[in-house]
Amino acid sequence: MERQAMSMHHQRGARVLLAGAATAALLLGGALGASADPINPATGQPDLNRTIDGTGSDTTQDVLNGLAAVTLDADEELFLGSWDATIPAGDDNFIQTRPGGPQIPRPNGSSQGVAALRAAINGTTLTNARGTSSAPLSRADLQFARSSSGVPESTSGVLSYVPFAVDAVTYAVNEDNTTLPRNLTLDDLTKIYEADQGTTVSLSIGNRTVGREGSGAQIVPFIPQAGSGTRSFWISTIVGPESDLGTAVTDSFTDNGTGQSRIVQEHDGSVLADVPNSIAPFSIAQFVAQTRVAASPTHYSAAYGVTVNDRRAGAELATINSVQPLVNGRLNTAFPVARAVFNVVEHDAVATNADLRHAFWNNPATPAVEGAIYTAVRPGTSTLVIEDFGFGSLGANGQDIAGSHYDAGDIENYRAN
Repeated sequence: MERQAMSMHHQRGARVLLAGAATAALLLGGALGASADPINPATGQPDLNRTIDGTGSDTTQDVLNGLAAVTLDADEELFLGSWDATIPAGDDNFIQTRPGGPQIPRPNGSSQGVAALRAAINGTTLTNARGTSSAPLSRADLQFARSSSGVPESTSGVLSYVPFAVDAVTYAVNEDNTTLPRNLTLDDLTKIYEADQGTTVSLSIGNRTVGREGSGAQIVPFIPQAGSGTRSFWISTIVGPESDLGTAVTDSFTDNGTGQSRIVQEHDGSVLADVPNSIAPFSIAQFVAQTRVAASPTHYSAAYGVTVNDRRAGAELATINSVQPLVNGRLNTAFPVARAVFNVVEHDAVATNADLRHAFWNNPATPAVEGAIYTAVRPGTSTLVIEDFGFGSLGANGQDIAGSHYDAGDIENYRAN
């Protein structure tokens, strides 16, 4: 009886109560300007009173921002707080998620987000590239992490990688480059990313030299920053173990504007604009969202009161195995380099934290999908928030991706310590 009641409550929260959130979203977008981190609509300042907060993946930060702006709890209040990986303004290297809570160095990427969640669970200080927390974290500070890479199937472990949505990754090139191939095979990409500096590789399109920035190579391959889920996914899919990456592959480049070395941020086309003949992996879902912003700048700010930054800088998606990454401007979920993306929670906390259950958990004993984030819609429409931000829905029956089956809200089958 308790689970049946919970299912009905979740559906109400995801479908019916969202209509009332439209006003709040418009207040955020119209009166206060678009935002990234969770904002209190009454003050315009970061909202430190969300009951569940998370950090991590750049790939899913925007869609979680959208969900945080419209998804309501049982009391019809905004309850989900998602803090960006990329710094939204100035030198905002630290975040604070609750009144009196510690200053937390803003995690950038899936691995750093999971590390922050572990610190909260274990009550330890968090250190990452942006600094060290002002005090040990606790479970009151963070309750989930965003991750664009998963873990092997397992039914034991402290953490649950909860399947969220479908994404796919392809390589991107700059639109002004006329010499780089726009269609490669997976085998071609393996050869490129395993190539050492100055190597000539035999590709399906003929021989090409592969090398680093400034070498004059015909193909200059990059990967995103350390800790990025997209980096981990791309390497494991294209190469295998990271030790097999060739010496031609790097994760930093020279910024043309400053002349300084700069880390390759995932889903940011700056490296492709600055380095001749460069290629880099790019989330197709992120590309869709950024393209929609360019086409209609108010699309997300008006509907959700959040900002999605167009970081394409002239990036253009390429095809793999002659399969197009987009179909009618939407993610092609049949793309050969597809993946599930996840939200990571402490497994045992789901049983005791009603808001975690409401947001992320799906009861496998019922045909409906209960987790509010999976069925949330753009206010005033029937468009899923997940799809509005470029991702594919896992649907009521889940999806088979790369030999594994993923059900939205499954807290049991993808676990890790």
